[in-house]
Amino acid sequence: MDDAEQWFRRGDELADEGGPAEAEALALLSAAVAAGHGPARARLAEFLLLQYSGADAASHSEALRLLGEAVAADVPGARNMLGVTLWDDGVLDDAEEHLRAAVAEGDPNAPVNLAGLLHQKGDDAEAFALLRQAAERGDGPAYWIVMRLLPRHGRAAREVAAAYESATSPHERPVCVLLPAGAWQLDPSVLPVD
Repeated sequence: MDDAEQWFRRGDELADEGGPAEAEALALLSAAVAAGHGPARARLAEFLLLQYSGADAASHSEALRLLGEAVAADVPGARNMLGVTLWDDGVLDDAEEHLRAAVAEGDPNAPVNLAGLLHQKGDDAEAFALLRQAAERGDGPAYWIVMRLLPRHGRAAREVAAAYESATSPHERPVCVLLPAGAWQLDPSVLPVD
């Protein structure tokens, strides 16, 4: 294993620890990035955006730059993360472009994120269609959202449940997904009529 990979792995572990380990995590992930390690770019960006106690406008700009480089290097998950970050920044059209590309690339986290963005933009019909497709392919969070929207004993709920169960094994299924009250209140006219 080369140094960059070791720096990446150790930096990743320390980043999750936080606290006193934060400075070392930052140094190790930065060293891995400097050595050209692609996934370290996305991990360092994630650290700067979500875990770094010294986060500020400069670290946010650095994270966006790193995500752009990670996307250019085809790092798995980077396009989805960039889309979500742009969405958080209020740059909705660019966020949608990146999330759509992430869905097209098969990123398993992207459909729910794109659906959330589309819901925010008022396109509940496409948001529901994405959620249902993801649920039927075995996406746990999408399944819980869809099943919360559909009438419990209706035909559509049975179809989604059957597809979800055939796409997953019992040990893969999440026990529960926490959804805030009022979350995912889609326009009822876009839901199937049972």
